[in-house]
Amino acid sequence: MKITKNQYSKNKLKRLKQIKNSEDNLFKDSFYMILSNLYSKLILYLFFWLIPFIVGTEGFGIIRGLLPIADTIVIFFCSGIPPAMAKFISENKSKTQLEKIQQEKLNKTDFTNLNDANNENNLWEFDILKYMVLFSFVGALFAISLKYILGGDYSTLPDIYYYAIALSIPFSAIISWSRGILQGNLKIRQLSLTWVLEHTSKVIFLIPLALFFGVTGALLSISVGYLLGGLLGLYIIFKYIPRYKNKKSEIISTSDLKLNNEISNTLVRKVMIYALPIALTATSYRLLNDLDSIFIMSMLGGYDNGLYGYASLISKLLFLFAASISTVLIPRIAKSNSENLNENNSKDSKILKGSKALNYLKKSILLNFIILLPLLTIFVIFANDILKLSFGVSNIDVSNSLIILSFSASVMSMYTLSASSLQGIGYAKIPLYIIILGIVLNSILNLSLIPIYGIMGGAMATLISSSIISIITFIIALKKLR
Repeated sequence: MKITKNQYSKNKLKRLKQIKNSEDNLFKDSFYMILSNLYSKLILYLFFWLIPFIVGTEGFGIIRGLLPIADTIVIFFCSGIPPAMAKFISENKSKTQLEKIQQEKLNKTDFTNLNDANNENNLWEFDILKYMVLFSFVGALFAISLKYILGGDYSTLPDIYYYAIALSIPFSAIISWSRGILQGNLKIRQLSLTWVLEHTSKVIFLIPLALFFGVTGALLSISVGYLLGGLLGLYIIFKYIPRYKNKKSEIISTSDLKLNNEISNTLVRKVMIYALPIALTATSYRLLNDLDSIFIMSMLGGYDNGLYGYASLISKLLFLFAASISTVLIPRIAKSNSENLNENNSKDSKILKGSKALNYLKKSILLNFIILLPLLTIFVIFANDILKLSFGVSNIDVSNSLIILSFSASVMSMYTLSASSLQGIGYAKIPLYIIILGIVLNSILNLSLIPIYGIMGGAMATLISSSIISIITFIIALKKLR
């Protein structure tokens, strides 16, 4: 069937409307993620708020010292892969649509060979899941050995704490994989539900488990949250996404198809290669985010780390907006970059390439700071009152730490959005190099400032290192997106 010029024009107009809607939906999807992250952060705040009342300030400090390390392991072995999955899923869908338009322009109707990577019979994402489960068991073994790797007060903690951390890692693989699928298919509202269930489950099961088993029970409640959130993610994927819903019975039956296996293996390699710098970056970022707590736990002990944990927990409320927006920013910038590459013969190509992705970043930063600045002002002025209301603590060092950490969280939000933009256009290694610099700088500053200023030294070290890496990343992102 021959495609007329009028039909082609209508198809192109339809495609342009889809691009415009995709840009507008950045704010809609960000709104969903902000609401879910706000709820999750409030529930997480409730989770940590309950802990000192159940296990005491020292127990709270121990948990605050262990969780950053547990999260770092989870991210490196499991959670670093889904963002790469989301990029390839979103990018391949965009390529399919654009290639069909190009075929129509050439008056061709056979699209059967277009974008084999996104063929309905090729569910390469399940091969990724197998690797993630395997990696999670390796991470669990590593978690058990942490007691013999870490020094200071960590070496005095009971073995059962490290076993509880190890248990959570395989469960995290399931929920992480499902979120990668949902993010890549731009199912942001459904993605947000997994966050809500995960954190709600943690609070619900925290109370009985911590009451009966203390710190160990609090750590076990994290595994329950991962498990239930992961099961919900799987249910949504198989129930509501046609690509997976219609092919459940073919996951096993198509394994003998050589072509699909070759395509799948190729995509798995690409995803893993692309995921490595993202995983290293996210791991390094998580480590940097709470490196102060790790040093304080090791150098000053669980009680002081518990006091510092109050300020650190409250300040992180400011960071949730950037984290929410970055979730929907990566696939959209990746999709925009893919469209630019596929439309490089278009008259508007240079304009799109020079402005579209950059506009995404600018709008994201603007949206973030419009919401963030009023809250930052409140935190700075009423720091001591907020601590009294939240944890019943009135301590000048803790109040000053909250003010310093609030500025640090605000600055790091700019780093998060800039790094997400770089990852979306294929420069995933740049944020990694910058964050490694931040870890080295932060470690040196913590070792230097904590012996002099106590817990305030940890806050100062975080603010200085965060400011440096955020400025560097933002400048580089502006240059690469232009």
